[in-house]
Amino acid sequence: MGITESVVADMILKNPCAWVAVDNENIIGFSMILQDEGCLFAAFVRPEYENKGAGRKLVMAAEQELFKHHDVVWLETDKNSRAAKFYRHLGWGNDAVINDVDIRLEKKRRAFCNSILRKES
Repeated sequence: MGITESVVADMILKNPCAWVAVDNENIIGFSMILQDEGCLFAAFVRPEYENKGAGRKLVMAAEQELFKHHDVVWLETDKNSRAAKFYRHLGWGNDAVINDVDIRLEKKRRAFCNSILRKES
């Protein structure tokens, strides 16, 4: 895919495109976007930190930056993964089948704003 350490380092230097979650100075997760493409490229949390809110915060930070530049953002994931269920829970949808394994999910800016409002109430 052409993803090397130098490519990732260059992306991070050029744009706000990566976030990390930390617990007691240990990195427990990260998210990363492809800003020009409007893509949530990655979001991962160490298994022992799942279901504690770090993943949601990482995705929301990525979404916030993406929605500064795009009305609709997207990601790709395994259609049968826990990640797909997680993203749908966060308001991602409009599933499009890529192949036998992967799907593309989208989220609109309006859905993001509505999720922020629900969280604040």
